Amino acid sequence: MRLSPGFAEVPCARCGTFVAGLAFGEFCKDCQQLRARRASQWSRRISLAVTALCAFYVATRLPPTPTARLWAGIGVVIMYLMVRRIAYTAVLRHTK
Repeated sequence: MRLSPGFAEVPCARCGTFVAGLAFGEFCKDCQQLRARRASQWSRRISLAVTALCAFYVATRLPPTPTARLWAGIGVVIMYLMVRRIAYTAVLRHTK
């Protein structure tokens, strides 16, 4: 909910800095960047761990044919991208 023109500045939900143009409960630009950076770091760690486990499982279970290894590699890369996106969104929603 945007405020009427009578309110010039609203405090950030995290740091309390008064910023013009924010709605109540929103974050200032600096806090948004900090949250995005933290979410990116955590999502990178989570996705690498999940991908390593997935790659280990695939490497031990697949037949050693080149076609199977190629499709497994493509699947592992897709798994990394999907897990990274999901983890980023989840961490971003749950950090303050």
